[in-house]
Amino acid sequence: MFLVHLKTVLTEAMKRTFDADFPEPDFRNLRVGIEFPAEQQDYPGIWVDFTPTTELEIVGIAHVEHEFGEDGFARPYRRWRYGGFASYTAVALTSLERDRLFDAMVRVMAFGQEETPTSEFRAYIEQNEFLGVNFDFDQVSISGFAASPGTPWGTDDIIYEATIQMECIGEFVSEGATGTLVPLSAVKITSYTDQELDPAPTGSWM
Repeated sequence: MFLVHLKTVLTEAMKRTFDADFPEPDFRNLRVGIEFPAEQQDYPGIWVDFTPTTELEIVGIAHVEHEFGEDGFARPYRRWRYGGFASYTAVALTSLERDRLFDAMVRVMAFGQEETPTSEFRAYIEQNEFLGVNFDFDQVSISGFAASPGTPWGTDDIIYEATIQMECIGEFVSEGATGTLVPLSAVKITSYTDQELDPAPTGSWM
């Protein structure tokens, strides 16, 4: 319900950063995607994934929000919270190229806001319409350094990898019947306790 949208956001944010304006010419217009790159022309590249580490849980106790349709009627929705690690794996055909791409990703995550071409990453993460996405930009986890012989296209070349992970927590609001995410800007919040009657209107707002 939320995972496809989240991985799309994570991928698009990095793709928009490593575009034609990226400061390092060697890494402009990189292939960035959620599938492990299977073609030689996709190297170097960045493989994107997300690993949930917490339970999905509703936000608050008896928490209900309402979105008003074009007919003026209020529809109830519930807000849910998720958590996990967004991972970006640099893949390359040489150790040096892998290390340089790894450093470029660190540059984006640790110092990205200091330059316009790299500030797109954080801006896109935090300003998307359908998901609340919050990265822990104060800490970057490093893992997955590997060198494996053999390629998807059948040669004996070595594929070099290195993974950066960032903790990610957020929220989403979904229309339960269809699974469609509700734009966060469209949600109207009505505060009340579980000891009070639901104050939301059953018809148009008067």
